[in-house]
Amino acid sequence: MENTIGILHIGEESDVNENIALVIKKAFDEEQSCSLITVTEKSQIASLDGLVINLEQSSDYVKAFQWLIHLQEECSLFIWILCSEQNSELIRLYPHLSKNSVIELVSYDQGIENLGTIIKNAINYKNHLLYQMGPKKEEHDHFLDASKLCLVVHETRITLTRKEFKIIELLYQNIEDVVTYHEINEVIYGNSTGEPIEKYRVANFIFHIRNKLKEQTYFEIEIVRTKGYILTCPKKEDIFFKDINEKVLQ
Repeated sequence: MENTIGILHIGEESDVNENIALVIKKAFDEEQSCSLITVTEKSQIASLDGLVINLEQSSDYVKAFQWLIHLQEECSLFIWILCSEQNSELIRLYPHLSKNSVIELVSYDQGIENLGTIIKNAINYKNHLLYQMGPKKEEHDHFLDASKLCLVVHETRITLTRKEFKIIELLYQNIEDVVTYHEINEVIYGNSTGEPIEKYRVANFIFHIRNKLKEQTYFEIEIVRTKGYILTCPKKEDIFFKDINEKVLQ
């Protein structure tokens, strides 16, 4: 399995930048290859399995925060912050920026050679989870594919964004039951204040998901006024046609 690790350098270029790439490459073997890219644009993040932020000067931690604030809303991945010293401000704040990601501080004092092993162990763990959560065909030929962020219905693959997938996963797990605005908001953002704007955000996500569900005819999302949404499937129709077929055969 090909894994992609991004390296983001904050600060001046130095020999350490090349050493990071060498250490990571050395940790992975031929059977488990690893592709490395230098990150310069935020648009590159979506294709990554993990991100190394090389923070050589503790005074540059504000720049690291700017990247992390963007990442906490857009992506879920492993992030390793390689820093020259365990800045107290960084230690205090970074847990609050890990809403959808796992962030770990790695100091140069620990030895840069340990970084490769840390990254490999994390990627192995992720790949193991994805394997365990791999697509499993249900009796109705529909399933969620977490590794590709999509819903598969009768061989129709419906691609979703990360937040859309979280929502459809919650609805799928509670099929035929009402899922409230509050529950959906917590899945997307991790908390809920009960403000009206949260309801509009959820409604916007549902609007886009319902449009995508038009690619198939098995699932529908129904609106329950003032409460939330229900994911439904035509179970009653199946029973109705089954009864008709049985009567015809008699």
